[in-house]
Amino acid sequence: MSDPIKVASEWYVRINEPDASDEDRRAFACWKAASPANADAWERIRKVNEPFEGLEPAISKAVLLQHESTSLSRRRVLKKLGIVVVLSSSGLLAYRQQPWQAVLADYSTGKGENRTLALPDATELVLNTGTAIDTRYSESSRTVVLLKGEILVETGHGSGISAPFKVQTRHGTVTALGTRFSVRDHGDHISVNVFKDSVLIKSSNHQEERIISADWSASFSKDTAPETTPLLPGSDLWAKGILSVNDMPLKQFLLELGRYHDGFLRCDQAIENIPVSGSFPVNDINEILSSLKNTHPVRIETVTRYWITLKPA
Repeated sequence: MSDPIKVASEWYVRINEPDASDEDRRAFACWKAASPANADAWERIRKVNEPFEGLEPAISKAVLLQHESTSLSRRRVLKKLGIVVVLSSSGLLAYRQQPWQAVLADYSTGKGENRTLALPDATELVLNTGTAIDTRYSESSRTVVLLKGEILVETGHGSGISAPFKVQTRHGTVTALGTRFSVRDHGDHISVNVFKDSVLIKSSNHQEERIISADWSASFSKDTAPETTPLLPGSDLWAKGILSVNDMPLKQFLLELGRYHDGFLRCDQAIENIPVSGSFPVNDINEILSSLKNTHPVRIETVTRYWITLKPA
């Protein structure tokens, strides 16, 4: 289930954009009314940002930047804004968390986007939807910091570079042992899929280190050692824009699909355990929903294009 605080912060940004539409506002109202947790999360986010709510965008920007050069980059501007938010939020939103996280990151993707990067050591990264990373490269370090989302890594070995390649997450570190692998931040845990060679996983607060070999997946948190399961076929197809699932419950499938859809997808409790299998191009949500309707006992109820519910047929 999505964290209401994270979702509320995303709504705050969306409905305060200059091009926010009436449809956006209706979808927001539906989300807020859907549960007391959503309404409470919205109130908390609103209170955090109260100091800025009375200002026109141009004026608020001028206040924040009155001592800065007019050539200040957008990224530096928003880092200043991030610091202001931290100081006024009483710890509710930490620096670099949503919704500013992606803007402050070295590299990021929005919903429904992926991006391929070539790093200085010839390592290739693919960023999945809704991902943000920082890179820390020096003579003694090759580290990618996964702030949110999911990455696929194929490590390189550029000339003169010998430092181990690491992915740092909020729960621990994944060190490449000459390999191809993916790392995903689920919030309360990290998952790792190893497609070639192996990786070394070290949880932040757990002493045990564990090597995970090719064709295995691992899940860990800062307080737990990695638990392994066999790698599912097609686990890396997202890098090609394909969501591959095998007997995944409909509720979970919609959560996965929702990572690529700018809105909310949910289903009636009566059908949430219907198994879904197949490979689905994530760039056409409407086609996927139509396919589900044609192959499963479900019907589609649409409030707006941002609020879609699947119900029993």
